[in-house]
Amino acid sequence: MSSFRLVHLLSLLCVLSLAACGDGIPSDTTGTAEGVDTGNSDGLGLASDASATQTCTPEAVVCTAKERFVCAADGATLLKKPCDTGTFCASGTCVQCVADTDCPTGSVCNVEGVCKTDRLTITTDALPAGLVSAPYKVDMAATGGTPPYIWTVIKGTIAAGLTLDSASGALAGTPTAGMDGKVTIEVKDQTGATDSKEYDLKIVDAGLIITTTSPLKGGTDGAAYTVTFAAQGGTPPYFWGLDPASGAVPTGLTLSSDGVLSGTINGDGKFGFDIRVFDNSPNTLKATKHFDITVALAPLQIVGTQQVNLFIAQLIVLPLIVVAKALPVPYTAQLEATGGKKPYHWKEAPMPSFVKSLIKNSGIPAGLTLQDNGTFSGAVTDPTLVVSVDLSLLKLGTVSGFFFSATVTDSETPPQTQTGIFVMPTVPIGGP
Repeated sequence: MSSFRLVHLLSLLCVLSLAACGDGIPSDTTGTAEGVDTGNSDGLGLASDASATQTCTPEAVVCTAKERFVCAADGATLLKKPCDTGTFCASGTCVQCVADTDCPTGSVCNVEGVCKTDRLTITTDALPAGLVSAPYKVDMAATGGTPPYIWTVIKGTIAAGLTLDSASGALAGTPTAGMDGKVTIEVKDQTGATDSKEYDLKIVDAGLIITTTSPLKGGTDGAAYTVTFAAQGGTPPYFWGLDPASGAVPTGLTLSSDGVLSGTINGDGKFGFDIRVFDNSPNTLKATKHFDITVALAPLQIVGTQQVNLFIAQLIVLPLIVVAKALPVPYTAQLEATGGKKPYHWKEAPMPSFVKSLIKNSGIPAGLTLQDNGTFSGAVTDPTLVVSVDLSLLKLGTVSGFFFSATVTDSETPPQTQTGIFVMPTVPIGGP
């Protein structure tokens, strides 16, 4: 690697890690730098070898740690240009948000990066069943609009003994009579906006009831899940079971006798099943209720046992490879991903330009083959293909090996796709 390219790589890493190098680019002052917008692919348009005096595209904007930098007219320096108060830099633009979590409660982030008041929506899905003479309470919930909210029953009636608190939305009390009917509840915000939802409300005179509402909270493929079922009436303790003829819980979940459905979900889709509960009375009361769960796929992500944060991207470190001239030492490695829908499909991808322009001879070396399932096999016998990069600024020393990019695609329709940057090191990375 030429000394010019090495200086460029270190400059790039320095700008992207101002904390490690010192903030050498004060507001409205110049500094030698290169950078890549973490929300863009090539924020500054890095120059090729033929343009050693220009390291960025004039007027191009790059965002680093939410700070905004603009490439000066000379194409070789950056100016720190802060965004207005209340905004930050993302994808080369000053925005209020990039996700709903950046906005105040009741607002969402729109496609322009502006926090907008969300539409008023009741989020309570269902009302649990209740038992006459037993305490009952459910807290109605809503999002969006302009709080505080006002809650009212606009159609139907609730069971005698229950009241709906107009300020808190709590439907509570001790029912004095049974009912099995429909009730419509409305919420109004401070602007006059409204939303309403119709519910089934069942209060039984006696016996045993399951009070957990359906559908159950959603799950994610590959993630831990737990929910505890509840019942009222009869004689505790209760004993729980699944009706095998009614359907199946998601693979990986089990129901314990004390009513806890838990485990790690394997698979996605919609699942429906019946749960039974028995009490401890001499005549053994029984109640059955149908439940639904929707399990979503997790976002597709490329992972690795060892990862190095280059700020511009995560560098996935693969097992060491031995390269000896005219001596083929067998090499195997497996690219890994999580989330999405299996099976995965892998292939080599073009190296991002900001890396390709800095690391010469990037790509899978001759002698190795990347299979569709992400398995590497073969041997490399040409030591001249090894690339060495000094990453002392990141306390990694010199990284020597083969740098390449690969894309993984899952089997979802439409498929999810992710691209990662990898290195097959010929010496350990980050060791003593």
